[in-house]
Amino acid sequence: MQTAPNQLSPFLGKVVEICIVSSDCKRTVSELSKLGIGPFRIYEFNGSTVSNRQYRDQPSEFELLVAFAEQENMVWEIMQPVSGPSIMREFLDRRGEGIHHVAFDCHHIPPQQRREEFQSRGYSVVQSGIWHGKKGTCEFMFFDTEGAIGTCFESYNFSDDWEDPEEAT
Repeated sequence: MQTAPNQLSPFLGKVVEICIVSSDCKRTVSELSKLGIGPFRIYEFNGSTVSNRQYRDQPSEFELLVAFAEQENMVWEIMQPVSGPSIMREFLDRRGEGIHHVAFDCHHIPPQQRREEFQSRGYSVVQSGIWHGKKGTCEFMFFDTEGAIGTCFESYNFSDDWEDPEEAT
């Protein structure tokens, strides 16, 4: 695919995830299971599991309940804001439950380069953090695309040694 002379080259890559923000993660998981989506793994994102939590350029103490289910070449994610300021809480308060963001693989370019690509196109990071597994980490970044595009875009990168952490109880 060629780009028009004034169009920037594409860098987003494949859609790898669709996320629904919910006020009740377990209820949403149950409803999606009726559609054959699942099984889900549920995790807590908090100060013990996520470091470098940032929200709108400030350190943050956001806590989330997060569920993941793989379906073919994509991941379904459910995020429930638990406490602290977050873009998920903003979305839930303003718009109610629904699709909050899509995530892209960005052709597997390094995270800093992803950040720079988004920023060069006018989209800053609005929330980020580093999720810790049993081994390895996953750096995630949400970009401020909602006002211009109608939904948020995310990019994340798992380290090569990633092992899923223990699920929430």
